[in-house]
Amino acid sequence: MPSSSSLVIRVPALLFSVAVVGALIGFTWEGAVYGKRAVSEEWSPPPSLDDAPEAKAARTPEEDAALKRALVHFPAYPRASRAELLAVDYLGPDVPIAVAWFSTQDTPEQVLSHYEKVLLDKGLPVLGERHGVNGGWVGYWSPAKEEMRLISVLAQGGETLGFVSAGQVGPLLKRASSVPAWMPLPAELSEPVTLSFNMEGASHHVVAGKLPEGTPTEVGARYRELLTQKGWEVGAVEQVDVGGIAFEVIRGTTLGRATVRPRLPEPGVEVQLSLLQRGATP
Repeated sequence: MPSSSSLVIRVPALLFSVAVVGALIGFTWEGAVYGKRAVSEEWSPPPSLDDAPEAKAARTPEEDAALKRALVHFPAYPRASRAELLAVDYLGPDVPIAVAWFSTQDTPEQVLSHYEKVLLDKGLPVLGERHGVNGGWVGYWSPAKEEMRLISVLAQGGETLGFVSAGQVGPLLKRASSVPAWMPLPAELSEPVTLSFNMEGASHHVVAGKLPEGTPTEVGARYRELLTQKGWEVGAVEQVDVGGIAFEVIRGTTLGRATVRPRLPEPGVEVQLSLLQRGATP
């Protein structure tokens, strides 16, 4: 079982992977499952309240409180749209979390570097990860409240989307090591970390672990063979980031995406599987 310190570092990476693709509230994968849009379509955030003045009065006191909860730990980005609420408590009642979003014409690196400096100037220990030039996250862990506070960014459609989140993930750390038995994963995968949460009519699962040896191409080939043996359909291999690969997977009403990335500068690879499950276990 992974140590708590290891989970504190790796759970934010999973939160990033969920948040920035919009699967956090099911926009992309849920639309694909229900036949509303192609998986390859870009995710778009909900309409800004700046574009719909009449909607401002519709925000409830609870939504205002959740927005404040998401934003209170980070100053507003100086060259961005007004932040708006995106999602609340999607990881279950025992894991309070709030997420807001904003957009900017600055690059992901400019946003991440800005907030790294903000945190360092406050004397806070900065955690973070870059995913090439198109995204990444920075943040810090509050031991007193068992709360993870993050800025996640993604380059999309000619702009950068930013996701500001604050979540008390202590209970999540305790259950993050439990991987559903039906999920097909490489047998040698070590320290798996899982996020699972329910949406209307579907469940979303994200699991990640590492292998100490092999390249993304080698591990990906073995993983694709395993998935096929288990009755899953696998899509074409795509190149992602620097040296990583990804491919879509589907079985029945469960579909998702597998990604294998190098763990540079460490040896080996990181494997991540993101699935949207509709109905019964496949």
